[in-house]
Amino acid sequence: MIAPDELNDNELIEQIENCTLSPSFFTHEVLLRMSYILIEKYGLETAILKNCALKENYFKTALNSNKFNYTLTRAYTEILYYFMSNSKNGSFNKLLRNFPRLQYNFKDLVRTHYGYDIMKDHRKEEEYKGPILFTF
Repeated sequence: MIAPDELNDNELIEQIENCTLSPSFFTHEVLLRMSYILIEKYGLETAILKNCALKENYFKTALNSNKFNYTLTRAYTEILYYFMSNSKNGSFNKLLRNFPRLQYNFKDLVRTHYGYDIMKDHRKEEEYKGPILFTF
């Protein structure tokens, strides 16, 4: 089994899309990288849509779970986009090195961005209310 950091961007997205990525590799860093790839390839709005579709399908199919959270997935994409837009980094790894909060303090970034606990609420797109705050 190949670890996600050994996969190129297209292979990673393909494995998530086909639900062949091992659930043990479906980590916070992989979710950040997936968001990064989608933003780079499609821009913010399309990346949000694709990220939600990929992640929801993976939750249902590979994880056999109904715990997909639309708002949290959208937050991954929006927060990463914010840091990408305010950075001159040329790669995902450089972005994580320059902004370690993305990797090690993401919950606080989400709280700062949304102002409420999105882990409990807003699991579906139609429940999405958007962030209350947007300052990091």
